[in-house]
Amino acid sequence: MGDYVKALIETQVIGAFRVALTMPLEHVLDRIKTYKQSKQGITYIQSYIDIKGARGMIGLYDGFSPSFLRNMVKQYYRWPMMIFIPQLLNEHIHNQSINKIITGASIGLFESCIITPFERLKTLKMTSMSTGFGYFKYITFESIYVGFRIQTTRQVVSWTNYLYWDHKVRYALKADPGQPLSLVNSLIASSLSSILNILAVHPFDTIKTLVQMEGNQNFKNLSLLEGFKIVYKNYGISGLYAGWQARIIAYFCQALLTTPTIDYLERNYGISRSQKQQ
Repeated sequence: MGDYVKALIETQVIGAFRVALTMPLEHVLDRIKTYKQSKQGITYIQSYIDIKGARGMIGLYDGFSPSFLRNMVKQYYRWPMMIFIPQLLNEHIHNQSINKIITGASIGLFESCIITPFERLKTLKMTSMSTGFGYFKYITFESIYVGFRIQTTRQVVSWTNYLYWDHKVRYALKADPGQPLSLVNSLIASSLSSILNILAVHPFDTIKTLVQMEGNQNFKNLSLLEGFKIVYKNYGISGLYAGWQARIIAYFCQALLTTPTIDYLERNYGISRSQKQQ
């Protein structure tokens, strides 16, 4: 029991540290990415000019409050779930790829229920240039959970894809499961997991933005497939991947800390430790 308590405390401290360290840059990248997705076809320079012209430099931090709260809340469950669900599944499922996919789907389904309101408020703020924007008028159940189905799909795809490839890449780079990941190998694993995650997740993220944004009348009631068809028809693949450059930088910053952290936690409390003891 002592190990579990220690692991929970460590995960909370590590998670809070990651948010504090990466949030200032990550939010600006997310702000520009989200605005670019909502205004399909514009450049990064035009996105920056629009935001700065309407709101000044402070506009780059529009939506910071719900985004910060979302990231802090996630730290309380995501790290324990990432470590302990695979450990529990390992007693019954010895195929680690399936183990990670089930874990990712479980986290994604659970997480979407928690973060959809934060995502909705963040996206509304980031896609509105109104100086008098207020969050409270949107805090109704009907409004706050707009895009829930697409958010859920996005989270499941993101988590299953990340955990599957993170596990595959990290353990391919190791000679022994209990061996720490070197700095070079951490960079390699972080880069590959970021690229693979962007390829799989970003189109879902774009549709989510279009559904949750201010002035979303054209997308609010559309299914995911209908949203894909409209964006692809009007803007092609580039429309579905609008803002991917900003997102991959943010993903890499996250993965740079997440990859060695999950490796450390698995070696001390999770699958790697279980395999070592067997």
